[in-house]
Order: sequence, then C-alpha cells, then structure tokens
Amino acid sequence: MNSRERFKYTLNFKEPDRVPIDYLAHPQISRKLKDHFKIDTEAELLEVLGCDFYYLSCRDISQNESCTVVYKGPDLEITDRERVCPFGIRWQREVFDTKFAVDVAIRSPLENAQNEQDILKHAWPKVDWFDFEPFHAECEDHKERIIIGGFWAGILGDCYRMLGFENFLLNISLKPRMVKTLINRMTDFYLALNAKLFDELKGKIDIWFFGNDFGTQNGLLFSLAMFREFFLPDIYRLTALAHSYGINIMMHSCGAIKEIIPLLIDAGVQILDPVQVTAQDMDPVRLKKDFGRRIVFHGAIDTQQILPHSPPDEVYKHCQNTIATLSPNGGYIFAPSQILGVDIPLENIITMYDTARSLS
Repeated sequence: MNSRERFKYTLNFKEPDRVPIDYLAHPQISRKLKDHFKIDTEAELLEVLGCDFYYLSCRDISQNESCTVVYKGPDLEITDRERVCPFGIRWQREVFDTKFAVDVAIRSPLENAQNEQDILKHAWPKVDWFDFEPFHAECEDHKERIIIGGFWAGILGDCYRMLGFENFLLNISLKPRMVKTLINRMTDFYLALNAKLFDELKGKIDIWFFGNDFGTQNGLLFSLAMFREFFLPDIYRLTALAHSYGINIMMHSCGAIKEIIPLLIDAGVQILDPVQVTAQDMDPVRLKKDFGRRIVFHGAIDTQQILPHSPPDEVYKHCQNTIATLSPNGGYIFAPSQILGVDIPLENIITMYDTARSLS
C-alpha cells in the first residue's frame, strides 16, 4: 500500500498493510537523526523513518516564526531575544523557524482589558497580510504523502496568552462575556485565515491539524460545563469549515481529556492527538474499547516516561503493545504522545520507528 491507501484504510476503520507512521520532533532531534543517517533533507528523513505524512512548513502564526515566509503585513518588532507576533503577543525567541517547537510568551497585549470593547478595539491581524502562494510548490513536492496543513487555531492558547493565563482563568468566572468575546473574535480570525488557505490549496490538504490543551495530568483544565459553554460552539464552527472543503480533521489536546472525547466526536473531529497515555483515564486499552470505532487515535507512544528513560528493549515492547492495542480494525496512527524532545536518546527514537515499520 502507498501512504494514501494506508491512511484511507485507517480512517475508515479497516486494517492497512501496516500502521501509518507520523513524525513530530524538536528541530535538534531532526538534526541528530539526519547526522546519524548521513542525510540532509526532511524528505529524506521521512523516507528513512517510513513516515506517511508531511506537515506544511507554516502552521502557527504566534508560537514560533515558521510563518514569516507567508506574512506580508506591517513590520513586527523583533530583536535577537524577543519578538512580537501578529496578535501583539510578545515572545522570548528560542525555537525560531520550526514546525513543532514553540516559544515562551512573556507579555500579553490585553492584560489590562476590562470589557468586550477592549477586546474588539484591539489591533487584530488582517487576513490579507498573508500570501499562501509558496505552499503550492511545497504541496507538489510532497504529494505522495498525506498533507497536513492549516493554521493552528489555538482559540484557548492564543486567547489566554492575549489576556495572561491567570487573568484568563479568573475572568471566565468574573467576566464571562469579555472572555467569550475574545474567544469568538479569535475564532472569527482563524476561520477567515484558514478559509483563505483552503481556497488557495483546494484539494491539496488532506488533514487540518489544530488544537488546544484542555487537559491537565489529572483532569480537565475547566469543568465540563465550562468547556461546553466557552469552547465547544467555536470548535463546531472550525470543524464545519474544514469539512466544507472535504478536509479531514485532527485535533490536539494534551492531558486527561477522556470526558470530552464524545463531544469532540460529535463536533466532527476524526483524529485525536496526542493520546497522552500517562494522564488519568487515558489508558489505550480503555480508549480503544470505548471509542475505537468512532475516532482515530494519533500518538500514544509515551514521551514522558518510556522514551526518555527506558532502554531500547522496553521501547520496543511499549511500541509493540501500543500498536497491538490501538491498531486492530484500523483507527490508529503511530506517533509520539508529544513532539520528540531533546531529552530522548536517539537510539530510542530509532528503535521506535524500526518497530513500527517492522510490524506489518
């Protein structure tokens, strides 16, 4: 099977020839792997690892600098150590132009906001500041793989960075109308930005990958009622947009989120990332039993304990058991439970991908 056939089987809960394989890593890991295999390009690395997916280079207009190539708006403040993104959030520069790693937010432009008017009068970015023409060549160059594209649409993450995290959480209770206005305005922008991208690349994007971290290690960040009230309606708006273009949807949320999985399924989410197996109630056996015919799982190879701290033989057993648990009848994409971090030994990453390719 080729990558497209393999993905189609998996998405339709049929077993392909082997589990589809994905790769998400810190740039330092990618550099080490390229050195190890004596290769130069991302395409070569994906080929060596057996990956079926390719992520477009620009994914996030706030958390890193990957989108500078398509940004054509007013000049943004930038120094050797700090930068301001199009939303006005100030960041400490650490990861620069990378697909998956993120910078640290250090100042919130709406930290003194008092009401809905303060939100609406903020200098929001404009969709016509972005030019997506460079993506055409990128899609063509990687068309043999499943193309993952679209902007991150972090309606939780970007919103709390606009207000400040504690301020955001506090005002969910104290000023709910202001917080709802912020979330809705952020969603409006991402709907327009992604609609422009989907129009530009019609028929070329297979998966839209977006998300927010709604879970902690032990439970949801908010009550279920708050999730329903503040976030679920806008998730419906986002998924409806992608489905209107025939694009499949993968949504990210770290943590213990089992409680909201049925809501995400109802909202049109087809693939759940990253399946943080060390979090409460995120046991793969139970998840497969409860949801294995309704949503595809992406991830579940533990980056918190197993990959950083275990010898290769335990990594092999963990990968083998995860595939055996989640892949029967399709519905599983092999990937790490977070991006592969710099604390993970290279031999464990190589073992991880060797295992996935060998179990066919």
